[in-house]
Amino acid sequence: MTNRLLQRLPADTPAISTMAGMMGKRAQQKRAAKHAKQAKQRKAAASRSAATFAAVAANLPQLRSMDDILFGPMATPWGDFTETHATVDDAIAAAEKAGGVLSCFSFDDSGEYERSLRQDADGWLYEVALYPQGNLRELVMTSWLDADDQDQAVERLRCALAAYVPDDLRHPGIEAVQRPSTTSVPRIGWAQSVPVAGLRTWEDVRLAEKELPLFALAPLADGTGRSYGPLPEETFALFRAHGLSARDCAGCGAPVTDRHPHWPGVLVSVENEFGPVCDRSRLGEESLQRVGHVLHAAEARPAGKFTGKEEKVRCQNCDVHVTEQHPDWPGVWTEAGGYCRPNCAAPGFGADDATQYDLVDCVYPHAPAGAGEGPAAAAIAAAKKGGYFFQPRLPSFLEG
Repeated sequence: MTNRLLQRLPADTPAISTMAGMMGKRAQQKRAAKHAKQAKQRKAAASRSAATFAAVAANLPQLRSMDDILFGPMATPWGDFTETHATVDDAIAAAEKAGGVLSCFSFDDSGEYERSLRQDADGWLYEVALYPQGNLRELVMTSWLDADDQDQAVERLRCALAAYVPDDLRHPGIEAVQRPSTTSVPRIGWAQSVPVAGLRTWEDVRLAEKELPLFALAPLADGTGRSYGPLPEETFALFRAHGLSARDCAGCGAPVTDRHPHWPGVLVSVENEFGPVCDRSRLGEESLQRVGHVLHAAEARPAGKFTGKEEKVRCQNCDVHVTEQHPDWPGVWTEAGGYCRPNCAAPGFGADDATQYDLVDCVYPHAPAGAGEGPAAAAIAAAKKGGYFFQPRLPSFLEG
């Protein structure tokens, strides 16, 4: 009401001028106090952000030049390769010193690729290899892990991937190959090459590879993403027809193996952070409790419950209480509460593209304090030493 009265009276009325001045001063003081409070909050937030940034930056590569700052985040392995070897002839000279092969593994939006200079009886070749990723890569790895004769399994996998390519995408120049891996897990995919003769610059190479029929296989190599559903049963049948186990979980459709080095005797998937935990989406399981993979739908059942009498110890890596008496994972150390997860930690990030591709990406199991060496102890020790170890402990209400 006072404001409306002030608006109706002349502004030069003495009493009104004094009142307006007092109200204006109080408003200014109120605004100043509000701004001061906001400034204090911004300063506190900036301080917290700086501390968080410092903690993160301590684990990141140090930037030493303006090029690192401007172009470091956009650098690619292939970009580094062509910068190191300015011309094709420079790369060939380096390949000769390396024994006849010089390769660069790189990941981009369309797939996992390895570009190589290779020498054969007819001279130097520029080769592009495309590797499976996602669920298809998981099927390759679990089939290899399952095999009694893993050397024989490599050849069977090569034949299965060759047959996986539909007739309309096959080309005489494309072959299924095995290439050296950074781990014991084989690296198998499709490759196509062109003669290097006449190619001098990397632009020449780019133009030469641009029309390779190999690149039409990129969507095929991606298989079916986990968020969009499992691989079709026809793919598993194709692999089985080539003498491979090719087992899939009847609950979630993920390729699984019970011969993972970290999880002997436990069915696990190896291309995600679920590991031995099944998403029962195909069977309509609504329980938030974590259940294991099953090979037959008849084996699926609701999550078991603790009796409250289980013996518990602490995990030596994540310090949660664990027990090996959970009804769904007998003999496996499982979190004694919450979702009863057998997962201790997940592989983190920090390896280069080639090394990361060859790792068997699976979660790590719990290890009870004082239990000594377990199947995953060496892997966990190496992961922690190399910074490739991530151990999230989220509040239960944030976990799906």
